[in-house]
Amino acid sequence: MVFKVFRNIPLPGRMRHPVHNKSLKQRMRDEVPEGAEQFHVAWVRNAPHARICVLQMEAVADGEAVLGGFKGVLATQVGSSIGSPQTVRVVFDENQTSLEEISKQTGFEIVDEDGTRPFVLAPPDQQKYHLQQTPIANMITELPKGGKVYNSPLFAARLNAYCNGYGSEENLQQDCAYLTENHCSYLMNVWKEKRKE
Repeated sequence: MVFKVFRNIPLPGRMRHPVHNKSLKQRMRDEVPEGAEQFHVAWVRNAPHARICVLQMEAVADGEAVLGGFKGVLATQVGSSIGSPQTVRVVFDENQTSLEEISKQTGFEIVDEDGTRPFVLAPPDQQKYHLQQTPIANMITELPKGGKVYNSPLFAARLNAYCNGYGSEENLQQDCAYLTENHCSYLMNVWKEKRKE
């Protein structure tokens, strides 16, 4: 699955901010802090119903892992949104899950329900944290942008989830088809140990 981002494209039906009566594009220009990344619409090949949201939690390393193992989540990035540190930006397929379901199941607070607020990515050492602590960390690329494995943010998010005991055994076994036997065995053992905790 390839993750493509189109920037500065206004969202349909949301051309003007209801309170400030400015276009969202203009409002973003007014408020984007230095270092923030504008991120309006995500298109994930084979998932045209992708949506973006930002969720806040107390521990982003664990939160990113929880979200990476959640059905329908396609990509995760650790960072902060205006007034909301400790957040994870999530791309999910609304045909498989909903923002409300993700928030309800995880207990994480929704701070941006449509991905239009500026978002500052956390440093690379905070992206896919649990995966980075393993011998398969050398497979991760593009950490400054949230991380990919085999050019897939979905695969990186899922591997990170398995490293902290999240995700399903069925998905883990399916994903093992893309890993070496040693990596698969290691990941399966870590996943089982973390599930016991």
